[in-house]
Amino acid sequence: MKRLIKEKGKLIITFMIFYIIIELVTFRWLDLGLLPRVFLLDLLIMFVFAFFSTFFKSHKASIYYLSFLFFIVLVLSLINQTMNLELNGEVFSLTHIKYTFEATNVFSIDFVHIDVLMVIFAIGLVYGYTMYFIYKLFLNNLQPIKGYYRRLLPIFGFFALAIMTLFNTRVSVFAEYNDLFNVSLFKRDSIEKYGMFGYYYKEADIMLFDSGTSSVTIEELEKELVEVSPYDIYDDDNQISYNGLLEGKNVITIMIETGLSIAVNEYLTPNLFEITQEGLYFPNNYSENKTNMSELIGILGNYPSNGIDASKFDYDFRYSMPNVLKDKGYNTAFFHENVAGFYDRGNAIPELGFEHSYLHEELFPDEPIYGWGGDYTLDSRTMESMLDFMFLEEEGVPFYYYWTTLIGHGPYNSDAPSKRLDGRNNKEMFEDLGYFAMIDQAEANGIWENPLEEDEEYAMRFRHYQAAMMDFDVSLGMLLTALENNGLLEDTIILLYGDHNAYYHQMHLELSDSDKGDIHHVEMYKTFFAVYNPILTEAYKLNNETDSTTIEKFVSPYDILPTYYQLLGIDFYENFVFGESVLVEQESIFYSHKITAFFNDKYFSFNDYSIFYPPEDELDVDISELQFLLDIEEFSDKMLWLELWLAVTKV
Repeated sequence: MKRLIKEKGKLIITFMIFYIIIELVTFRWLDLGLLPRVFLLDLLIMFVFAFFSTFFKSHKASIYYLSFLFFIVLVLSLINQTMNLELNGEVFSLTHIKYTFEATNVFSIDFVHIDVLMVIFAIGLVYGYTMYFIYKLFLNNLQPIKGYYRRLLPIFGFFALAIMTLFNTRVSVFAEYNDLFNVSLFKRDSIEKYGMFGYYYKEADIMLFDSGTSSVTIEELEKELVEVSPYDIYDDDNQISYNGLLEGKNVITIMIETGLSIAVNEYLTPNLFEITQEGLYFPNNYSENKTNMSELIGILGNYPSNGIDASKFDYDFRYSMPNVLKDKGYNTAFFHENVAGFYDRGNAIPELGFEHSYLHEELFPDEPIYGWGGDYTLDSRTMESMLDFMFLEEEGVPFYYYWTTLIGHGPYNSDAPSKRLDGRNNKEMFEDLGYFAMIDQAEANGIWENPLEEDEEYAMRFRHYQAAMMDFDVSLGMLLTALENNGLLEDTIILLYGDHNAYYHQMHLELSDSDKGDIHHVEMYKTFFAVYNPILTEAYKLNNETDSTTIEKFVSPYDILPTYYQLLGIDFYENFVFGESVLVEQESIFYSHKITAFFNDKYFSFNDYSIFYPPEDELDVDISELQFLLDIEEFSDKMLWLELWLAVTKV
């Protein structure tokens, strides 16, 4: 038995030492400190995985197993470093695996850092040589242990008993870890607390076995549902009440791919500019999430931190905007120029409550799908096709349309050839449509300025992005004209918002004058947000005795549904709505699933108990700090309740 422990112990200890080394490096890359706060738990979980190497009688087989584990750790470290810097603070989650196809489509070789690859390769090489020398020096010429598995059995029994006892004890650290049913809400904080093995093991446990939710029932959760009326929760002493002001009106939500207010220009994007002048415009809208997350926030009022998997489960989405409106007699339709399999929209859209969906297969059935190198279908072409499916409702039937646009997606200024249609990429089409000529003329006339003009390469990229927004503006003009021609403009609420910043080529850093890793610099997360309806605009002007329709309050996509519910006079479940109406004084806070952080325009936090930015020595002692942390706690409680709801209601 001593010999077995001694020989296998050399391999396990070597593995553990190198794991600690790579964890030190990873924590340095992610700016998480030195080592996990609960390092003992991380070590124990790591040791459990390493102990399985003893199941192999052959030392070579044990080395192969441990090396495979270490290879996974190296890959996780590389992915985390890449995502953290190139995707603006994001860290890897096992939920990302289901979106591998989407990730490979938008991946750019520029994301990979050669110096980081060299560090990973060097650590892996040293690990390999160390294992090789240990084997050659100590294990190569040894005779096999007689009765190996008989000798292993008592060791394994003692080990299993010790681990089970430890993890089922009510010692606070282990009890808390065992009871966790969510580690994704604060991914960074969870990794910092439990380490890489501790985090990913628990995340897998939750994903595969719904860990921590077995004691909760649907009946118990349904008793906790809180239905509220906007007439009750939104005090409205205005001359014209916003509560129910637009009851029964049509609804169109447009999520603008990489929609930034900086691209709105009176001459180049006249329709967007008109929306900011004639509608309610919110220049302080913040959003930092992947497209599918921002999309669902605008439809559900929330997004679960563990994600959804509509290909495997049916969820209870009774609280979604399309389901709520469908119950009130609305026709509901979703539009997006992409294939049904991308982000699993084909399965998710019906569950969300949309009666109709018009994706690439319906909009352009005879065309191959675009690539991701810069030959996207123009939004103006997409709108031409969409109009064939819009405004077909019977008289008296209101509609709810949701459109996710496309053309603003990077890369920008790409010369990659197109393999479809006439072979032109977006850059060539923008040139032929005269967009670049208009930009150059506007710049010459002093009515447009390139914010990145000091760097020629970035200046050309922003010029391309501006042209993309011009094409979206053309599509918006087509929609507004169609509404007017059908006599529907005053009877329709149009809400437009951006999903995220211009992260391609790190352009968001250039635009905000930030460095990689400065994820607390929230100015880089500003995106477009406006609500347009002539009746609403007049009511706002009268209520505020002003001609300006620009509202400076902090808003985010979480505020979309409560705004609609107030204007439409619709009761809603408070459990599922994480924001506030943009028309009331209360301000919400924003939670980014991408960087798993909370922020508003003053404070930034990675958890629910401390403020990361500004630093503690710069904080003023006032009520706003406490209120921020209280808002985080309330938001977190709602999110954790939502996770339970989805876990126990999915079938």
